[in-house]
Amino acid sequence: MIPNYAARIRALNDDELERFVKDWATRRTRDYVETQRWSGTGDMGRDVVGYVTRQRHEGDWDNFQCKQLSTRLSEREAFVELGKIFMHSAAGEYRLPREYTFVAPKGVVRNVQNYVAHPERFRQAFLDRWGELVAPGLVENQVVPLSPEIRDAIARFDFTSVHWLDAAGLAENEYAVPALVKWFAYDPGAAPAGVTPDLPQDEEAPYIEQLIGLYGARRNKTFADFNAALADPDWGEHLREQRTRYFEAAAFDRYYRDSTPPDYLATFKDDLYHGVVDTHRDQHADGLARVLKVLAQASQVSPAGILGHYAKVPVKQGTCHQFANEGRLPWRK
Repeated sequence: MIPNYAARIRALNDDELERFVKDWATRRTRDYVETQRWSGTGDMGRDVVGYVTRQRHEGDWDNFQCKQLSTRLSEREAFVELGKIFMHSAAGEYRLPREYTFVAPKGVVRNVQNYVAHPERFRQAFLDRWGELVAPGLVENQVVPLSPEIRDAIARFDFTSVHWLDAAGLAENEYAVPALVKWFAYDPGAAPAGVTPDLPQDEEAPYIEQLIGLYGARRNKTFADFNAALADPDWGEHLREQRTRYFEAAAFDRYYRDSTPPDYLATFKDDLYHGVVDTHRDQHADGLARVLKVLAQASQVSPAGILGHYAKVPVKQGTCHQFANEGRLPWRK
């Protein structure tokens, strides 16, 4: 049975929904330099915030207002929640947000959908219906009048930036995959195969230089350059295979960096490191013997978790070349 992730999002409690949304927003690195969760008393109408600049609330920011309700978000609730933004912005607590999204797993009522679809009608409704819908609901036991400052905030706000997102829309969002993996053990699938460029890339230089030095030591000669090593009848094919493995690992990293929480890839690499480090430290006949033994050991290591499940032998061996690049497990000591 295919898991229904929208249903699982609808089953989260208030606190869990906010944490899920923060995990989702945090992966929107092209949009935000930082995310923050404001919740509970004193949140001033903010649940999860994405800051567009390091100026945080003094620069552009987006608000995700989470409403885990038993039914769809009502018209009154939508007006009150957005009204809090106008009230607190008018009081100088923060700038008006660049974007405002109702995250309502069960959806929003038709009237709210219509207002979102008609931004200027929405703006006028705030002015016309403030006393009816908004004023009594902003502060407990108080009625907040439509002051000139609040009226100005409503006039300046871009109502085209108001959106709503239900559980299905959230589950299907491209940035939601890492959160689905973390919260519901979603299977991100296998990484695409790596593509090895014909010419060596700058990122490969450290491990390739180390390998070429070891080939030369084994052959008791010095290879003039990469092409000379590649033409060697004994070790040229070995060098080609290592480049293939390196780019298999690079493709693996890119895919799971985007599709799983940040600690998943780090944990995979730590497991692999600890699976080969003792072999690396052993005494060997020469440096090339160390490389061969470590790569053989890497093929036998079974890191835990979903990444370990999808890591084929070339990925694990290519990751060892990444360790050499980083100086974590250098091929030449």
